[in-house]
Amino acid sequence: MQKIEKIICAGCTLLCDDIEAEPHAGHWRFKNTCELGSQYFTQQSPPTQTHFVDDRVAAIDLAILAAAKIIKKAKSPLICGLDHLSTEAQQVSWKIADIAGATIDTTFTNRGRSSIFSLQKTGKVTATLGEIGSRSDLVVFWFCDPEATHPRLLQRLNQKGKDRSHRILVVGDKETATAKRADHFIQVSAENAPELLGRVRSQLELHTDSKKSAPDPDCSPVIETTASELLNELVNAKYGSMFFEQVTEDSRFDPAGDSISRLIRRLNDLTRFVGLKLRTDNNAQSAENVLAWSSGYPFAANHSLGHPRQHGLEFSAESMLQNQHCDAILFASRLSKSELVDQLPASARVHFESIPQIAFSTQAMTADVQFQMGLPGINEAGEYCRVDNISMPIRKIEPNDWIPPEVILEKILQNLLTLG
Repeated sequence: MQKIEKIICAGCTLLCDDIEAEPHAGHWRFKNTCELGSQYFTQQSPPTQTHFVDDRVAAIDLAILAAAKIIKKAKSPLICGLDHLSTEAQQVSWKIADIAGATIDTTFTNRGRSSIFSLQKTGKVTATLGEIGSRSDLVVFWFCDPEATHPRLLQRLNQKGKDRSHRILVVGDKETATAKRADHFIQVSAENAPELLGRVRSQLELHTDSKKSAPDPDCSPVIETTASELLNELVNAKYGSMFFEQVTEDSRFDPAGDSISRLIRRLNDLTRFVGLKLRTDNNAQSAENVLAWSSGYPFAANHSLGHPRQHGLEFSAESMLQNQHCDAILFASRLSKSELVDQLPASARVHFESIPQIAFSTQAMTADVQFQMGLPGINEAGEYCRVDNISMPIRKIEPNDWIPPEVILEKILQNLLTLG
């Protein structure tokens, strides 16, 4: 009889490591999963791994050679979609970009990039989930709803026992599932959120200098009162933690993230405070780490001159496609092709469809060469980055003979070297 297995769930970036998989009637039954986890583990995977060249089933060696020839022939190849790959596969992808003089990017679109620029400009004060759960007496959720995006987060932060040791404060524009569980809910519109943050920071400066805060004539009385209420909660915490999401689509400037980072840094003059962005972008955090360590840049690195370089968003996947600056693309995706291209501007979609494509995907899609990927924790293993930037080793639940993406990419790299 097979024993109960302890596995990691990749249903969200929380990567819960206490999931129990129990064999039952030829299938697995899972315990401790949330709704997202249950949906993740019920996904259907093909019984065998299949690869395609020109939409025809092909032997793995033939597909690898075809992919290598496409990259070798291209004058400006693009590699992207690293957020759907394991850390090991991301590392090999960078080696290919280095050898082929390619441009490499973590994701397909520029959404969410402003948080990286904010980090580079202001830095961050952060901690692991374990430290936050053990030490925080105040947990603030700023315009985010972990009950929907990371359903077990509150449970993970309160593993000591049933009696919660921290106070939960939610700030947002509507009452969410998380707000209903909070000790205090502060409601403010998304339009007024930047003004509220700015006023909290202004009041904090005066509080730090032991000066009495005078009302700002340009600030509404409601915002002034709300800012005082929020500041009182923050400064009275012995160890506070703030979770937040990016609330802007601007790819160059994230006023909320920037202001929150500055607020947290200033709060550390009075107490201990940390911040953590609740990321939902698969394994993009690992991809940023890999590229930063390998090239010095966390995204959009171009190797066409024989060394890595970056110039803002000029070499991002979206910009390269939109400006028609790439003539072949190698990408990974766990989305369907229609879901993938819908993220791109119209001009980028047209160019994407016009150039040779090498796809690593879990779903069938039209491409010059397609390699079938498995699902992490189900039929694929590898290192993945948790929301707090901790690397987690995910193993597949059942042994199989599927060839992982990092092995295929390594063979493509060897073929590139052989082709000269």
